[in-house]
Amino acid sequence: MTDAPRTHIVGAGLIGASIGLGLSAAGWTVTIDDAHADAALLARRIGAGGELAAVDPDLVVVAAPPAVAGDVVVDALRRWPQATVTDVASVKAPIALQVRDAGLAARYVGSHPMAGREVSGSLAAQGDLFTARPWVMCPGDATADAVDAVRAVAAALGGDLVVMDAAAHDAAVARVSHAPQVVASAVAAALGTLSADDVALAGQGLRDVTRIAGSAPGMWADIARLNHAALTATLDHIIGDLEDVRDATDIGAALTDLMERGRMEVARIPGKHGGVAREWHPVTVIVPDEPGHLVRLLTDTATLGVNVEDLTIEHSPRQSVGLTTLWVLPVHATALVTALEDRGWMVASS
Repeated sequence: MTDAPRTHIVGAGLIGASIGLGLSAAGWTVTIDDAHADAALLARRIGAGGELAAVDPDLVVVAAPPAVAGDVVVDALRRWPQATVTDVASVKAPIALQVRDAGLAARYVGSHPMAGREVSGSLAAQGDLFTARPWVMCPGDATADAVDAVRAVAAALGGDLVVMDAAAHDAAVARVSHAPQVVASAVAAALGTLSADDVALAGQGLRDVTRIAGSAPGMWADIARLNHAALTATLDHIIGDLEDVRDATDIGAALTDLMERGRMEVARIPGKHGGVAREWHPVTVIVPDEPGHLVRLLTDTATLGVNVEDLTIEHSPRQSVGLTTLWVLPVHATALVTALEDRGWMVASS
């Protein structure tokens, strides 16, 4: 792609290397560097970009840790006075303010690709990591040309571009991303009073709630510091709801109210392909925990012409089986149960 901007990535971790892989695959000229020489070398070896040449870049993508992203952005704007600079930090307003105070806002566009993995580092990078994922862009005081340059990045990587004000972005992610991490970790930490036998009673509900509790705290500590006001406001809201349940004269009525409000709000979370969430019906099948059985279950289901909208697996702690729940449209559920049982599957519930 000859008209793509010469792009330099600062930061060779998961996100930076994934951007490099994706843009390189799209035909862009990409270079990548990192404060740690070994990380930069590894990213180059996997194809995430080359070494910075004498020619200045047209576009700089800062993929540095949140705690230093603002400093790195300002440094890049000063080092390459003709380049547009964007970053991928998950908190936007503090960086935008730092850039504005430096008098460099015309060439800065904040970005936040809402994508990631449970593992870090360039070896975990994927060029398609951002495909169909929201890519938030916060133009601020940037020129139209700078905005277009960053828009092109999102398009080349297959991201779903969302334009927001930086402060509004920070308030939103505090509720949809940062607070859920805190709450999941708190629920998991509460297990510390239980014995191993007690924890073994855990069902899929606990696994669902605590799935992200395994995240490493380092980056999250920086995010919490940067987004302190919005995060604490969200936690105050959640704590208030929990205190209302705890202190209620009728705890059942208070819990019912909280759960009804939760049901209303969870229905607003985008469903499949970003559309309105739909009611799916669970069909839970007992599957031996051995190679090939899960594939056979999915093959049998596909042969019956039923699409699996979602899938969850809950492993038994004491038996070598898994409870595999196929989430299907209600209209298909009864016929699917009958057909699977006819093929020898044991359906646990539906």
